[in-house]
Amino acid sequence: MTITSPALAALAGDPAALAEHLKTAGGPLVEPAPDNPGSVLVTFVWLGEAERVSIRAGQLFADHLAPSHALERLPGTDIWHRSTVVRADVTSSYQYIVDEPAAGDLIADAFEALRRQVDCWRADPFNPRRIYPQTGIIAGRLDLPEHQWDSILELPETEPAPWFTPAGAPAGTLVERRLTSAALGNERQVTVYRPPSGQGPFPLVVMLDGECWTRVADLPTALDNRIADGSLAPVVVAFVHTPEVADRPGARIGESTCNPALTTMLAEELPPLLAEFDVTTDPARTVLAGNSLTGLAAAFTALHRPEVYGNVLASSGSFWWGYADHPVAKMLGGKDGEPEWLTRQYAGSPRVPVRFWLDCGVLEAGNVPWIPGVDPRAANRHFRTVLRAKGNQVDYFEAPGGHEFVSFRRNAIRALCTLLPGAGA
Repeated sequence: MTITSPALAALAGDPAALAEHLKTAGGPLVEPAPDNPGSVLVTFVWLGEAERVSIRAGQLFADHLAPSHALERLPGTDIWHRSTVVRADVTSSYQYIVDEPAAGDLIADAFEALRRQVDCWRADPFNPRRIYPQTGIIAGRLDLPEHQWDSILELPETEPAPWFTPAGAPAGTLVERRLTSAALGNERQVTVYRPPSGQGPFPLVVMLDGECWTRVADLPTALDNRIADGSLAPVVVAFVHTPEVADRPGARIGESTCNPALTTMLAEELPPLLAEFDVTTDPARTVLAGNSLTGLAAAFTALHRPEVYGNVLASSGSFWWGYADHPVAKMLGGKDGEPEWLTRQYAGSPRVPVRFWLDCGVLEAGNVPWIPGVDPRAANRHFRTVLRAKGNQVDYFEAPGGHEFVSFRRNAIRALCTLLPGAGA
């Protein structure tokens, strides 16, 4: 690996000056990318003694399926670096991994590999913009100190998203409830956001992966700000957490992959728990939301219970799911010999009265071995096309980002302001 960054080449001989430059830049080096209009050269730099340093950076590198990417050490120094060319409007997250342990069999034991990595995770010390790592949630860690969080990469043309910064807006309240599901045979937390103003019955948003939307995405802050500026109607949001079992990742997969028992829980067991919050029973004012696999689950539930959920918000929904003939696909509970199982169910069913918001990242493209013949972005486009052919209203957005919460949260607040606009919209 050679130095491709002019700034790094100029400063490599003076580590103190390089550190000051990184501090001023607020993170990675960002420079023009010759012969790549609309893109920039991004160079990630870690300073410090180590045996090896790698980076987890969403889908910013060509090998977008690799769990991490090795940095190269400049000979005779403690300067580690790796460069990539990225669209100038992209936002993403990244995290350094210092002296990463051997990965092992990532297909068979991906979650255990994450748990082994946790103590090696490091945020960029030069970048103050951070977000709690979703990988921490997956690894079962809700207590990581800020120096082990993800850092946020915002490039020169990234669209501003000030809603995630507290701005003195009246704050909603968060209320904790417990839900025991007979259909699923488990128990979980439900965190309910109650708006700071307005009169009921309130529109209702049910968001799966609730612990991520509250802990990682900090969506309550954005709800406060968007309600205050009139872009979003005062809403009640029920953040439905992953069940409290030993294998949370496995339980999430089992529930989210088009499981009728989850549909029963969401349509029959959850609504009575939320009645105390003066929420609407009008499906046209009720949104079921999820990301990735839970976006798939939201669309599956709406197909079967549209009288409860008349709107679906699927952020990077896993509409590619269904293929079973690959080790990863088997781990994800694939159905048969083709991808896009749920899209096929919608195509063969009568139209349901449901409005959809679908989004997907522009970086979610490229070959994926366990999805033969399709990639996540193509699957989202195909689902959109099938829905519109059936006569459903579909808002579709391709975000300048990848498959991660730093992008999901921007898309979700954009979606809610579209589906449930406030008086000032």
